[in-house]
Amino acid sequence: MTHESDRSTWGSRLMVLSIAAAIAVSVIYLPQPMLSTLATSLGTDTATASVIATAVQIGYAAGIFFLVPLSERVQPRRQITMQTTVLVVALLTTAVSGGVVGVALGFLAVGLVANIAQLVIPAAGKLAPKNKKGTTTSALVGALLCGIFGGRVLSSVLVDVMGWRWVLVVFAVLVALTLPALRWALRRDVELGAARSAYGPLLWSTLRLVWTSRPLVESALMQFFAFATFNSIWTVMTLHLTAAPFHWSVLKAGLFGLIGLAAGIVTPFTGRLIDRYGPLPVVGGFLVLLVAATLATVFDPTVIWLFGISTFLLTWANQSMQAANQNRVLVSNPDSAAQANTLFMVFVFLGGSFGAFMGPLAFGIGGMRAVAAQGVVFTAVSLIAWPFARTAARRHGEAVASRA
Repeated sequence: MTHESDRSTWGSRLMVLSIAAAIAVSVIYLPQPMLSTLATSLGTDTATASVIATAVQIGYAAGIFFLVPLSERVQPRRQITMQTTVLVVALLTTAVSGGVVGVALGFLAVGLVANIAQLVIPAAGKLAPKNKKGTTTSALVGALLCGIFGGRVLSSVLVDVMGWRWVLVVFAVLVALTLPALRWALRRDVELGAARSAYGPLLWSTLRLVWTSRPLVESALMQFFAFATFNSIWTVMTLHLTAAPFHWSVLKAGLFGLIGLAAGIVTPFTGRLIDRYGPLPVVGGFLVLLVAATLATVFDPTVIWLFGISTFLLTWANQSMQAANQNRVLVSNPDSAAQANTLFMVFVFLGGSFGAFMGPLAFGIGGMRAVAAQGVVFTAVSLIAWPFARTAARRHGEAVASRA
């Protein structure tokens, strides 16, 4: 009866999990739209202040590897409660920190414990009704995109009104408010895949999935280059929009993030495609769209309405690809879902870091057109890898569809 009740309320619980995941992930992107304000407040230049944005990403990647696998030993409800509490403290501590080093270390700590969404996704995958697993994954991935861009937009609006320190306080309050709802949504225990494993062997068994899980490696490789494309373009977005021919203000350029937010809103609909056709066909379809949208960006960066459409499509395609790839990884590794999700997301953020590094380099050479051309090369690598993944899946008897 309890499980029947859980299934009947799954829609409400998924909404709670999605909102909480979105708020948690938004904090790791806060330094980007506030970079110039941080530099002025801390008495340094933008280049030096950029170490703050780098620190939070490094912390997030480290947290994914070292903390997320623990959810195979500890009930996600308990771990999420602890990390959410520490995240609130880290945000408030960073808000009162002084100097570039102090703020960077504060954001490093924020990133380290902000990977709550990566705990929620495998837990939700285990708790979701069988015919809702693809929809659940895509809803949560779409929520992450809403968090990424919603946080950018909100911080862009608030930073001029109250300053960056109070922006961190606002987000600390938002994170704290999600905790009771999260505990309600995760009220039922999940089956632990490695409950008796010591921490060291658990990390080693996570690394071993590189050799033992072919679907994980294939999906991670494709998403590495897709996310590199996405991040390279969005990293230089403010630089592009504040330069000729637009000369937008930083606030207006920040509001351009509403396009990314819109892409996040429609991403959950991809789940229906995943549940009907399987993850690999969905990955292939959105890969083609990603290549086309990135190629269009080579030609339309100075025509704002066309550029907006291309940006929306490439953002939607990237997140839909991630939803499908992540669903494939979780389904292919049911006994080590959190560990598999850990490695997958480490690859994703390595791709994002690679894109964040390469994007500004290309922008300095040839503006947004050069960044987009670079992205076409990245996405082409993923597109080339896809048919090999499809062939290998059929050869090994992997299900290519997951109809209920």
